[in-house]
Amino acid sequence: MGRILKYQATASDTGRAVREILRDEFCLVAHDIARAKYRTEKGITVNGVSVKTDRVLREGDVVEFLLLGEPSLRTVPVRGEIRILYEDEDLICLDKPAGLVVHPSHGHFADSLGNYLASYFEEKGEPHEIRTVGRLDKDTSGVICFGKSRTACALMMGQGTSSYRPAPSRKQYLALSRGRFPQTCGTVDAPISREYEEKIRRVVRSDGAPARTHYRVLKQYGDFALLLLELETGRTHQIRVHMAHIGHPLLGDPIYGGETDPAAERGLLQRAALHAWRLTFEQPFDRRLITVTAPLPADMRDIIKKLK
Repeated sequence: MGRILKYQATASDTGRAVREILRDEFCLVAHDIARAKYRTEKGITVNGVSVKTDRVLREGDVVEFLLLGEPSLRTVPVRGEIRILYEDEDLICLDKPAGLVVHPSHGHFADSLGNYLASYFEEKGEPHEIRTVGRLDKDTSGVICFGKSRTACALMMGQGTSSYRPAPSRKQYLALSRGRFPQTCGTVDAPISREYEEKIRRVVRSDGAPARTHYRVLKQYGDFALLLLELETGRTHQIRVHMAHIGHPLLGDPIYGGETDPAAERGLLQRAALHAWRLTFEQPFDRRLITVTAPLPADMRDIIKKLK
């Protein structure tokens, strides 16, 4: 079982070797090429005929490559609930609940989203290593994407070198933030760094890495607001740090929320009110524009009802 990748040579490809197409157009590495070459009869073909990777191309030649699946060797399959938002032969997007880590880690060897996804693939008879495109913190809910191959992940993350490289993906977040906003939209442009002698906490500091967050107030509810946010950079805790920096920390945030958080005081929320709401991207091979949306989770809906 595998994914067939296809490429038709153009005039500018005349004289190029097949190995160049596999490397530059599909982001394939030597390991991928060797597996197709030695484990299958027609793993690499030109116009339907098996070839070696030094075969020189002419305009119109059709290169096909069989990308074989890889069983998950690092992630133990464990049966658990997953909510599928989108799936095709290259990608799967899930709605991650708050409180669940994405990958197995210390203390979470068998209760991560990756474990549950590995079990799903095993039950379908599909060998896939667990690879994420982007990341979400344990307590952030919402859309997260996994690639079914290293190649799909590489192309999704903009590592291709040709017309196969998709446009950058766009992720939007919803958050509940404290205070009244004097304007309906804004941008926080402030460098972020790890706080001295701290493993987790981040701070705005002049010597930090550049970070930009755009926000828009969707609804003001008295002393808190529902925000739509988008990042230009992806620093750890960026939204939480930036909103606290401008005096509007997220409701329920145990690290940056301070001592007067109404959600924490009333025991209404056990995490920062942050949700990865929508992800828009180009499918890495057929280039369809895809938008995946995860509905606002119950805890954030409930706190709006109880505090507004």
